[in-house]
Amino acid sequence: MTRARRNLWLGIAGVAAAQALVLGWMIWDRAHLLASGREVVLEVVPVDPRSLFRGDYVILGYDMSRIERPTGAPRPQRGDDIYVTLQKAEGGKWKVVGTSAQPPTATTADQVVIKGQVTYATDGSAQSPALTMARYGIESFFVPEGTGRELEALVREKKLSALIAVDGAGNAGIKGLMVDGERVYEEPLL
Repeated sequence: MTRARRNLWLGIAGVAAAQALVLGWMIWDRAHLLASGREVVLEVVPVDPRSLFRGDYVILGYDMSRIERPTGAPRPQRGDDIYVTLQKAEGGKWKVVGTSAQPPTATTADQVVIKGQVTYATDGSAQSPALTMARYGIESFFVPEGTGRELEALVREKKLSALIAVDGAGNAGIKGLMVDGERVYEEPLL
């Protein structure tokens, strides 16, 4: 084997090893979040679209996806980070108790901070409050084919919730979906 050919194969092997390391890191990072993140239950509002490659999925909306800004608060720009403090309420659900552009310095034991990105912000008027729309990376969940419509019916009846894992940095992932407090769909760790 010539030196040039050997170097080519070593280069290909190096690139393949780097890609495998990156893929392994992505899998480990997701599995670590779902396994060790703090669990939060949020009420959802789904729609039943379909992905050509992965099948049925449910688009999930949350109360924290649409946040009223206090009068005089600066309007955030699209892509800005937003930190939402959630507090555990009656029934095991979590409610928004605060928002900020920076991570809060302190929270209580019954609070958790989730990090999102601003997608849109409106200015307030006399007829409507100033709003900030945000995404958290937990807006879609893949479900077995044909079950999306059933989930939509459960949402209309206010029986569907999402079980979310949140790490210390505010990153979130969906662990599963719950109906009347019982897990019905679970995201596999790997």
